[in-house]
Amino acid sequence: MTTFEHNALTEQSVFLPLGFVDIEATLDGGQAFRWHAVENSGYRGVIGRRAVSVSESEGGVKVTAVDDKDISGLYHSAGQYLGSGQDLDGFSKRFSDDPCLGPALNGYPGIRVLRQDPWECLFSFITSSTSNIARIKLNVGSAAEALGYLIGPNPTDVVFPEPEVILEAGEQFLRDLGFGFRAKYLVHAAEAVASNQLNLLDLRESSYSDARTALTQLHGVGEKIADCVLAFSLDKSESFIVDRHILRALRKWYGLSKTCSLSYASEWARDYFGEYSAIANQYMFHRERLAQRAIAWGGVHVDRALPDDAI
Repeated sequence: MTTFEHNALTEQSVFLPLGFVDIEATLDGGQAFRWHAVENSGYRGVIGRRAVSVSESEGGVKVTAVDDKDISGLYHSAGQYLGSGQDLDGFSKRFSDDPCLGPALNGYPGIRVLRQDPWECLFSFITSSTSNIARIKLNVGSAAEALGYLIGPNPTDVVFPEPEVILEAGEQFLRDLGFGFRAKYLVHAAEAVASNQLNLLDLRESSYSDARTALTQLHGVGEKIADCVLAFSLDKSESFIVDRHILRALRKWYGLSKTCSLSYASEWARDYFGEYSAIANQYMFHRERLAQRAIAWGGVHVDRALPDDAI
């Protein structure tokens, strides 16, 4: 019996025995931008060239293809996408007594780091510059639906357009879609990838430092955007992304100076969290984001934050 056959639920579904996975926090927490919540059915999106729905199931995750094509490769591709090889047990044991991560691990179990398509990830985080999650979703979704390859019955069931397609569409087309000043950076990145000046898949085999340097050679890609791409698509578990939420958490829980730079904070965190930097980053971000929502908005957001964070 093959692994796939052993884990098949139906002709169109596979079960990934990953333990509990917080689907909402993982798929809709700022790592990826083309997952859509479906009432009572988890999230719908695209993995590779398959439109799928992903839902929590006892002991793991259920992944269902929305078409009638063969799914013999879905177990492997979905498992990779959802971070099946991550050492969450080692992470939990090492940081169980950490002042920030210990309570977060108890309160928000099941967050994972995604392993996305590098090109879509790079496009998405160039788009993220001076933006917010809702706006990024709108922009990335509009590019996908306008230029991507339809693979399912819904207009959002599209394979993200290859860099050659973005390059052919051009800067003005992206500006017309609402990308603004980012359009020129996206076209520049598309040109670099399409010409193989930048081979994104090769960066998975490069060191963190070399891969980061290669990405920051692109116009519009600074250290923060590079670290997002490294963590969420290029297997760099030592990547640590610092934004205002994370900088606030580092100052609060680890005593970093109020005057320290984002670069210093990122370097400090990589040294402290080591090989668990990327997953630590996600737990810290999730805790801090829910805390700020509870304080600012109250109501149901108070219930989602840790008790001490909602004060």
